[in-house]
Amino acid sequence: MLTAKTKEGKLIVLTKALRKEQLKKWRQSQSFYCPQCKKPVQLKIGEIVTPHFAHKKNEACPSFFSEGESKDHLQGKQQLYLFFQKHADHVELEPYFKMLAQRPDLLVNSGNKRIPIEFQCSTIPVADMESRSAGYRSIGMDPVWILRTPEKFIGLPQGVGIFHLSHFEEHFLTRRSPEGRVLLTYHPQTERFHYYSSLFHVVGNRHIGIHRTLSSSLQIFPFARPKTPTVEDLQKYTTIYLSMRDQFLQSRILLNRKGIRDSFLRICYELRLVPTELPLWIGVPVRGSDAFREHDCEWQLALHYYMRRHGVSLNNLSQVHVRKYLARTNQTSERKEYACLAYRDFLHAVGIDPFRYHGDIDEKCLHAFISKRFLAKGNEN
Repeated sequence: MLTAKTKEGKLIVLTKALRKEQLKKWRQSQSFYCPQCKKPVQLKIGEIVTPHFAHKKNEACPSFFSEGESKDHLQGKQQLYLFFQKHADHVELEPYFKMLAQRPDLLVNSGNKRIPIEFQCSTIPVADMESRSAGYRSIGMDPVWILRTPEKFIGLPQGVGIFHLSHFEEHFLTRRSPEGRVLLTYHPQTERFHYYSSLFHVVGNRHIGIHRTLSSSLQIFPFARPKTPTVEDLQKYTTIYLSMRDQFLQSRILLNRKGIRDSFLRICYELRLVPTELPLWIGVPVRGSDAFREHDCEWQLALHYYMRRHGVSLNNLSQVHVRKYLARTNQTSERKEYACLAYRDFLHAVGIDPFRYHGDIDEKCLHAFISKRFLAKGNEN
């Protein structure tokens, strides 16, 4: 914990502006107490660990102060506290909401809004995140979760690239127009914010997006919003997507151990399609396709197969048909319905008839489609 009260009731906030010499004098001359449970706390000053207050051994705080926080968490809270002091009307460090039995890292007052800030340095159950967010919203506050920049991203160059996001990390994504899906992280050691913007899912935990960094000294609040991709950026998107598509199709043959029992290969066999020679219009990153964890080639080919088996033409493909298709694969969801219908609309737009496998689109067509997807107003990646 970074806050405590003196015997006189003065609130002490430990920031990096306080020198260790001053803190050591305080430790000798002052007594400190937990702001909530009022029990004595110790001021700990080490050479490695960030100075902090801690309850005495075997004394549990009924207000659930988190003990044993990591250096990154303590430093991050300190740095963000100073940042919000400059950019918000008022900021509190480690406030306690008794009615919720919850304690955000920070509480920011900006205009007429009170915004809880959670700086997350460790992996916790997603259900806990959702529960805590629901608690804040129940009293009219929308929380902001900031993820500590994962080590795997620290050395990545800025610009367009491939990013592997875990299931936990994906829950920090926000959706805004026109930037689409954005992941904002903060790294206490470098005091820089990292943006991963205009993300779209390819397969598994892999996404294509744009990485940019911003020093905390140049950051603003509300947080700066990343720029939309340039034409050059979007050309890189297309190149990377096509390369990953080729790798996926090659791997389904070379790494497959199920043979014809593999559903994707079985469908290719029944439709007399060579997996590595699938037409480019099968495997298109339409809006909403991130609802599927599998590659676009898989679910779009399966949709074509369903249409062929049940005699459903593209012109007659309705939401009812889509729901039946998804029900057969146990993948029913509104977002997946949206993706299937978006794919239908794409095929209409480019004049493709799935019942006739001659004809294709070219790379320029796919690039134009991706460009339209990210540059159009109201973009929903």
